[in-house]
Amino acid sequence: MQGVEFQGFGSDCTIAGRITMFGERLTDFLNGQERFRLHKCEFTSLDDGHVVPLDSISLEREELLCVVGTGPRGSEKQRVRLEATRMQLAIGPYIILGRLHTRAGVDPMKSVLQREPMIPLTSATIAFTLAGATVVQDVPTIIVNRLLVDWISATADEASLFPDVPIRSPFAMNLQKDMTGAKHA
Repeated sequence: MQGVEFQGFGSDCTIAGRITMFGERLTDFLNGQERFRLHKCEFTSLDDGHVVPLDSISLEREELLCVVGTGPRGSEKQRVRLEATRMQLAIGPYIILGRLHTRAGVDPMKSVLQREPMIPLTSATIAFTLAGATVVQDVPTIIVNRLLVDWISATADEASLFPDVPIRSPFAMNLQKDMTGAKHA
């Protein structure tokens, strides 16, 4: 059990504080808990930037859109070689770019749908608006709540390298809506 710095992002605020973590990696801890306690917190409103301090609060995982990966990285012995795919996604008021790691030969989009709710992206950048100003933050790892993602796709760089390959979103698969009003058989 150890206390680590916590930086999270909710739908209307950023969250800073400390979390008492069990286990070796924050991703595993977040996936293993539906509720956890933060201490010495500050909630910063995205709308106007005002800060609300709290000594302690219990949060549910579904209240978090994403979290900056902090703390230990887990056992070096348990790591396996993975391929990285550069992805971009939108989750609430945040745009995120990062590298999704999958086993060789696994479709990255299919992998997203089969994982636990909290998914780490490395070499990440998060952008959002705070009190009318654009904030862009580079972080080594950001852990995204995949259940709350609005859309996800390959980055423009990858799209330009493969112009004939369609960009797919696992969250829009088979969800086409006919806006023409035409009747279909």
